[in-house]
Amino acid sequence: MSEDGRLVAVVTGANRGIGKAIVRRLLLQQSKPLIIYLTARNVELGQLAFDELRREQLKASSNHLNELRFHQLDVSNIQSIQAFIEYLTLVHGDQSTDILINNAGGVVKENGQVVRKCNVETAYKSVQMNYFSAVNVTSLMVPRMREGGRVVFMVTALAQLGIFSGDLPKVLVSDELSLQGLHIIENGFVSSVGKGTFSSYGFPPMPFAVAKAGLIAYARMMARICSNDPRQLVFAAVCPGYVRTDMTGPYAPLTPDQGAETPVYVALTDDIKRLKRHNGGLWKHLRPMKW
Repeated sequence: MSEDGRLVAVVTGANRGIGKAIVRRLLLQQSKPLIIYLTARNVELGQLAFDELRREQLKASSNHLNELRFHQLDVSNIQSIQAFIEYLTLVHGDQSTDILINNAGGVVKENGQVVRKCNVETAYKSVQMNYFSAVNVTSLMVPRMREGGRVVFMVTALAQLGIFSGDLPKVLVSDELSLQGLHIIENGFVSSVGKGTFSSYGFPPMPFAVAKAGLIAYARMMARICSNDPRQLVFAAVCPGYVRTDMTGPYAPLTPDQGAETPVYVALTDDIKRLKRHNGGLWKHLRPMKW
């Protein structure tokens, strides 16, 4: 919480789509006063999103307790992450953040079209973009989280355990799984795609889903690792549902604003007991769901 009593929320990859919709919901809600950081890799696009949402706020309400701020953040670049954290520390102190929503990521594109084939290049880019980037942001920001802090990972229900075979489902939910072990699984997927052996190791030909499954496992792991942390941090993997995005196309039934409902609920709900019961779990449509 900032000195004036407002919670500090950070949303990555927030210049468009679900990330932008999450920021909009946070900005326009009036249940809790917030300072919201809209972050984006591209400064121009991030500033355009900031300007648009700020205008919406001014039109929607005379209650301007919520404050929107923009900061450049390239989640694929460690130096960029560290620079952002240094800025947050300078402005808000060593314990600088109450809410972190890891939304940045996406699908691999070629000539403006989504690449749906499973080759080593697509696998590598998907895993880097959707798994390692979010893990890097989280691992560097968790030490700066405040008491009661919440960390949300945007994932997909396509990343169900059922897409894996062999021992992988059991390994992914094991309480013995370490971060190094999870990294080995994600890197092993990329390597096995390059060798054409991924199916024999239990991986599906679905790079995006494999990367997001890594995040679901990571949320479980972080909840377990931080279970004795006096700050009582909460971690959650959230599927927004079948939302109209670059990947799903224009015929998906849900709008980005509808897809933003559950991550914002997890970030702001006062039902702490419910969150703690499902700490590290997977959520969809405002409810915890079985992985």
